[in-house]
Order: sequence, then structure tokens, then C-alpha cells
Amino acid sequence: MAILNSQKTGVVRGRKIDWENQIGRRSSCAIYTFLHGRAARSMAKAAAHLGVSQSAVSEVIANLEHTLGVRLLDRHSRGVKATIYGQALLKRGTVAFDELKQSIRDIEFLSDPTVGELRIGCAESMAAAILPPIIQRFSQQYPRVVLSVKDVVAPTLDLPELRERRLDVVLARFMRPPGRKMTT
Repeated sequence: MAILNSQKTGVVRGRKIDWENQIGRRSSCAIYTFLHGRAARSMAKAAAHLGVSQSAVSEVIANLEHTLGVRLLDRHSRGVKATIYGQALLKRGTVAFDELKQSIRDIEFLSDPTVGELRIGCAESMAAAILPPIIQRFSQQYPRVVLSVKDVVAPTLDLPELRERRLDVVLARFMRPPGRKMTT
């Protein structure tokens, strides 16, 4: 029976995984390749996107599967589908790479706060009526910041575009139903 005795190890099917030697040092490339393979749902499409051969993508993912001791993808003639293990890696890997991407954006901003990108979501009517003077003033003060506005149709309170970091801010007007008091 394998026992976890530090945060640097894990157990898969009774087998101890040495994080530092097996995963930590070479994981980012392999997991990045896995994420692209799964997102593309095809090894060939992932290879084309990454600029490598299909066999290279397959080999990297096979090595990752061997290291982890589980199959991450089911391969079919119509593409690939993540197994339950692949889904777990996909979920956490996506978050990890998103955090890395955000840290790079933070560094870029910290090194020069007058440069960057601001992604705004709002309804088309709001974009036409309210945003133009705001954008004009902002652009005069920060001419090297790229502003992009995306039409957000009927935004909901959960705002998935913000959670998934596709937008930095959403301007929305939420109406309360008649007869209800606003709560905080």
C-alpha cells in the first residue's frame, strides 16, 4: 500500500509518482501538448497548431500516459476523447496554463503600465451609447493600450466570459423584477 508522505509525491493505482523526477521537470511541455491534442480533438490538428509532427504529439502524450500510469485519451478513427483521467488533467492543466498566461500579462503590465490590452464586454446598445466617450478619453490617456469590445448578449450574473478570462470587464445593466427589493 502506497502512502503519501509529502506534497511532492502522489499515488496512482497503488503506484507512487515522484513529482520532481517524473513530472515536475518535463511536465509543462507534455501537458501543454496534451491540452492542445484534446482541444483540437485530433492529434493531427494539434500537431499542425504546435508546428510539430503528429508522431511527436502522440509520443509526448504516450510518454505522459506512461509516466502517470493511466490512459489520458481514447483514440478513435474520428479523433480523440479524454478519459476520466484526461478530464482531470484537462481541468487542472487549463487552469494552470491560464494562470501562467495571466502572470505573463501581469509582468508585461508591471514593466510598462501604459501598454496592454483591455477586453470589454457589453451589450451593443451600451457600446454605442456609453462607451465612445469613455474609450476616447481612455485612449488619449493610454494610447498604447489596445481596447477590444465584444458584444455580450443578455449577460447573466455568472458572467462566464469573466470567469474564463476571455473578458477583463463586463458592463451590464441588470433589472430587478418588479416588487423585489435589491439585496447585497
